[in-house]
Amino acid sequence: MISPSGTLGRMVLYLAAALVALAVPKAMIVTRWYFLHQDAPAAIAMIGLFVLAMRWTPGWRLPTAAPSMRLVLAIALLLALALWWGTYAVMRDYPLTRDELMVGFDGAIFAAGALALPLPALWSGYALALVPDFLLDVPGHALLVSNYMPVNAALRAGVAQVADPALLNPLLAAGGLVLLHGQARRLFRDCTGARWVVLAGYLLSAQILVTAMTPYAMTAHLAFNLLWLSLFLRDRWWSHGAALLVGVAAIGLHQVVFHPLFAGPFILTLLPQRRWRLFGVYALAYAAVLLFWIGWPQIVVATSGIAIDPAAGAGTAGGASFLHDRVLPLLRNRDPRTIPLMLYNLLRATTWNAAFVVPFAILALPAIRRGEGLARPLVAGVLLTLLAMTVLLPYQGHGWGYRYLHGLLGNAILLAGYGYREIARRAPREAEGLALLLALGTLPILVWQVVTAHRFVMPYAQLTQLIERQRSDVVILDTEAPFSAIDQVRNRADLSNRPLVVSSVHLSPEQVAALCARSTVTLLGRAHFPHVGFAPGTPADATLFARRTAPIAGRACLRAPAR
Repeated sequence: MISPSGTLGRMVLYLAAALVALAVPKAMIVTRWYFLHQDAPAAIAMIGLFVLAMRWTPGWRLPTAAPSMRLVLAIALLLALALWWGTYAVMRDYPLTRDELMVGFDGAIFAAGALALPLPALWSGYALALVPDFLLDVPGHALLVSNYMPVNAALRAGVAQVADPALLNPLLAAGGLVLLHGQARRLFRDCTGARWVVLAGYLLSAQILVTAMTPYAMTAHLAFNLLWLSLFLRDRWWSHGAALLVGVAAIGLHQVVFHPLFAGPFILTLLPQRRWRLFGVYALAYAAVLLFWIGWPQIVVATSGIAIDPAAGAGTAGGASFLHDRVLPLLRNRDPRTIPLMLYNLLRATTWNAAFVVPFAILALPAIRRGEGLARPLVAGVLLTLLAMTVLLPYQGHGWGYRYLHGLLGNAILLAGYGYREIARRAPREAEGLALLLALGTLPILVWQVVTAHRFVMPYAQLTQLIERQRSDVVILDTEAPFSAIDQVRNRADLSNRPLVVSSVHLSPEQVAALCARSTVTLLGRAHFPHVGFAPGTPADATLFARRTAPIAGRACLRAPAR
């Protein structure tokens, strides 16, 4: 039998060990910054909270009545409005990363009725200078569209036709809350407290809240997974058909790997039930859907009208090329930092969610051993995703919480509900007091995460605003090593924005001179970054940038940078 006090003690040891292991100075990658400025303070606060909970359990009581659907719908409406407001007030409606930026980039293409736009002949050879990352790999970069799956961008473009596109993720997050409550009501009919725990676990997740204020696809992953599970559990012919349609969209959101890792364990539960036909339908349908989305780049190229030379090595030849060009390199080129990176990720996953989620999920182990309800497929999805990311992509870079686990947060919260019920069966008053104490203790940590996320985004947004204030046709932005502002190279898919922003590191001296011959140019180097608070520790040496732009020094095309 696992005791709450023993579990909290193990959590204290885990968090303390992680802090000690990660305290040794390492390379200042963005993961390290997040650890020092967000996760370490939050982990220390959680340690203090767990120690308090081990010594004192208040006699506080949860409501005796279960949360009604009417109440949850009202909360969901308020949540959507709050997240919409936070998109602007907290996150400045600013796509911080290239991942987020490409959602709007692709969405504009889809809104124009195309799957991709051709690179204008005038800009041949400049594709990577204009869009440095995540372009679809075709010869000569002749097409402007991302290499992501299209559904998230298409959803955002669709919402933009009738409303503010920034409403999409707040609405999806609100829908996820309603769906998760419905599942908790189904799973925990005998435990009102577990339903309150599930509701609180969602609402107190800084990861869910902050991510929903961004264009990241992860909010859609979570909402679609929860919708899929609700339909799967209905267990009617029509609901399984609808679940398959949701699966098509979920796999095509932005990366094909995530949804199958969630859905697979539930589909496998059909085997011990001897439901061979239904299992076969799901297996064949998912195989076909995966092949379709893996071949999506080929479809995009085929509809674009450009000719593809197979000898050019473009990664658009369907499934075989997908495995050869995108999966095998990840398996062959193992990141030597895998262990510390995954430790960072797990710490981030813990501190960006309600303090009770991980300890209560651990307390669900007896339910998992007994195979109670959905406990086994819920935990299997989490473990499979962690294993896949450890092998394929331990470095997540930017992200509010551990975003590669985002689609599985519903699993973790439902497991916390199972763990709460285990305690409540033995000591209901202790369970209620512990849940309320940990929930209350999460609030200041949640506020800290939101405030630090806002502070992190601000300098990036201000640098982009500085770039947009320039009065030239083109801005050449200093993206040279050792620090790069490469994500601030932002252009519309139709290249209609002015100024156009180009990355210095992707330009040859001849290309710089050619830009000067046909455009007015502003050079924006790292000396201008501190004016907006961007990367204050950036080395002042701009020798590489000066060397790169030397061909146009003193030329008439140059315009002085505007403040």
